[in-house]
Amino acid sequence: MDSISPTSRDLARRLLAKEAARAKNSGTGTSTTPVPPAVRVCDKLRTVLVTFAGIAGFRSLLTRALALSAARMPELKGVTVQEDGSLSGFENIASSKKKNAVEDWEEMLVGKLLDLLVTFVGETLMLQLVSQAWPNLLANQIRSSFEDQK
Repeated sequence: MDSISPTSRDLARRLLAKEAARAKNSGTGTSTTPVPPAVRVCDKLRTVLVTFAGIAGFRSLLTRALALSAARMPELKGVTVQEDGSLSGFENIASSKKKNAVEDWEEMLVGKLLDLLVTFVGETLMLQLVSQAWPNLLANQIRSSFEDQK
């Protein structure tokens, strides 16, 4: 599981772009330490997945996604999953001078999380959970990222 499936990578990019735009429009991305879109995506997925699998289930998935991502991206070594399922330690990455490294870790982490969801609950249920977290994101946009790759 060294790489992300193309379908999960595409959906991760869409979700990250959606959250980046939302932060920009709401002005929440202008604080001294802006919350990266990947953290926002994981937080939104947490609200849905905790209801589905409990906090321990979500923490297990996110911790595994983080471990798999950190194996490929050393800049993630300082990031941890807290007891409540939130991420911490991303501040050092967010302040990194390597802009591509910031974007890469976000895509890697979210893509791995989506891949794990597909592995454990299947593509259909994963898409339903994503649709619950982003009800304003058109269902056909979410599905098209998977159908385009088939």
